[in-house]
Amino acid sequence: MNTLHTPAPAPSQNSPDEALTWHTPVRFDPGVLKRLIGQHDLLDARVASLPDRFRHNRDDAWRAAHACASQLRDMRRQEAIWIYPVIAHGTASDAAARRRSLNLRFGMNGLARRALRHLEDLAAVVRQATDISAGVAAVAASLQDYRQRNESELYTLYCLMDPHQAGARHWHASAK
Repeated sequence: MNTLHTPAPAPSQNSPDEALTWHTPVRFDPGVLKRLIGQHDLLDARVASLPDRFRHNRDDAWRAAHACASQLRDMRRQEAIWIYPVIAHGTASDAAARRRSLNLRFGMNGLARRALRHLEDLAAVVRQATDISAGVAAVAASLQDYRQRNESELYTLYCLMDPHQAGARHWHASAK
């Protein structure tokens, strides 16, 4: 059975931008989900502010829409660095669990791409000086779908990889 390493300092004290090398051990970080959920909250608030920004300054709204896309890309990068390696390590000895986690990753990539496409479309609408309410609603809905699946599946699976949780390695059995 593969084990996860938890070297000092405690992982939750590490920066999400910590430099990784080929020798960086894969480890469960109990603080990573709290950081990501906080970033989801900030992104939701930023998207909610877009209609007001649009009414006051279209250029500011356009920049804010692009900042939202950058923030989502950064969140995906953090998931790729901190979440997926732990899940891959934890499911390495179980082909069915590994396959399910790969399918989940593909699904999450699709949801993230849809949200990014809606943000790009919204930025174009802002430039055209048209009503942005439909675009904001599409972005909010796609971000909600992405967040809901993250929290219900991806983040839940990540929590199951906690080396301090007994019996956490049987995700595939409960998902059948």
